[in-house]
Amino acid sequence: MDYGLGLLLLSALLIDFKCISGLFVTEITVPEIVDFRDNVTLSCSYDMSGHTLNSVKWYKDRMEFFRYTPLMHPVYMKFPVVGVQVLDGKYFCNESTCRVDLSMLGGKSSGVYKCEVSGDAPHFKLAAREDNMTVAALPQSDPLIESFNSMYRMEEFLSATCSSDYSSLPTKLTWYINGEQPLLGELQPTVDTSIPAHDYVLRRQRLQVHFYLQGQRFYQAGKILELKCVAEIENYPELRRQTTLSAALTHFDNLNNQMLIHAGTNDAAATKSCCILTRTTLISACFVIFLLTKCLWHQS
Repeated sequence: MDYGLGLLLLSALLIDFKCISGLFVTEITVPEIVDFRDNVTLSCSYDMSGHTLNSVKWYKDRMEFFRYTPLMHPVYMKFPVVGVQVLDGKYFCNESTCRVDLSMLGGKSSGVYKCEVSGDAPHFKLAAREDNMTVAALPQSDPLIESFNSMYRMEEFLSATCSSDYSSLPTKLTWYINGEQPLLGELQPTVDTSIPAHDYVLRRQRLQVHFYLQGQRFYQAGKILELKCVAEIENYPELRRQTTLSAALTHFDNLNNQMLIHAGTNDAAATKSCCILTRTTLISACFVIFLLTKCLWHQS
């Protein structure tokens, strides 16, 4: 075989191999965790690298629920799969990306979602990527702090309760007192309440803290008491929620001094009033005596 012809054939094979190997999925977007009340957008991006796009298929747990075929009619097709509902008209695909909006149907919507892209003849190259999605009943509100006042006195006993919102995933509550976690003896055992709803078992945590307002953590803080309750779900830091409340702290000495100042002010006012009353009474008595004396003098 001619040397030049051999090089030409080798180059053609390399170009053909590069073309065959070029189709791949560059990115897939599947939310890690979502609330069953929300809609979800799945997206897939791909690089055809010279191939003609034959189809894009979406699967849940190996069962196809959506297909895009630009060379056929209809272009879009939906298939019934348990836990998946494609929203009408909420999908868009082209030569480089494919997006699908889903309505969640509870725990049955959790699973592995895969995007598969195929090229047309003559190679019919396939490429795919997948990711897992968990659908749960997630907390909708921040933790609630109860039995907390806007003002406290030093040495006073404080008791407050923090409650998490209902969730199908276990929630951990943590208290912070002026930025520090309470001592072990200052916490009551966690109370767990559960109710069935929306095909889930929803759980709520309640954690009570109680302590005396004494020690360096309060004296060094000045006149502010800050209580913070944090609700966390393990492995999902983005679901962290917290509530912070503040109260004014008053020392007993300050209260006593204020009472003494008020008492002294009241005593001074009472003494002044008494002096004024006594002077007025004396003047009146003298005037009466003067009149009586004058009257007796005329009679005599």
